[in-house]
Amino acid sequence: MKSVVRFTMAIALLAPIGVMTAMPAGAAAALTCTTQTGTATIKPGITPTATNVTITVSEKLTGCKGGGITSGTETASILSKAATCSGLGKKGTKTGPFKGKITWSNKKTSSFSLTTVSNGLAATATGSVTAGLFVGQKITTSIAYSLKTGTCTASSPLTALTIKGTKPLTI
Repeated sequence: MKSVVRFTMAIALLAPIGVMTAMPAGAAAALTCTTQTGTATIKPGITPTATNVTITVSEKLTGCKGGGITSGTETASILSKAATCSGLGKKGTKTGPFKGKITWSNKKTSSFSLTTVSNGLAATATGSVTAGLFVGQKITTSIAYSLKTGTCTASSPLTALTIKGTKPLTI
């Protein structure tokens, strides 16, 4: 059950939308992205039986203003051990750290590390930018997700989730 929650948290981590705090001197200008959407692909898929799965996330950040940035693309891949349907979205489970990368419209990148906490079919993540643009800045992330492909049964494993940010990204 903890593994499925880790899976849920992994999804949250892969959704860097939230708040980044004060930047050091010389850092890029403030940035806000109003929209975050994406998909998490799960292989081989989640069923009622505990299974190790790889979650690959691809998301777009749009409506960005500040620092000459207009958008970003986030990618990440996570191994979730012993994931099951019953553990999906279990409230209050902490998982992480997870790692990902955002490529901004100005071609610069931000690598990040996050720890997630689930709240049903929503999650929050906190962490920091570990390399690239905005390095050293804190991140708070909030997302919601829904089942996209599969019903989380033995005959129809859950193989994809749709992800939507619930707050703007502010740096």
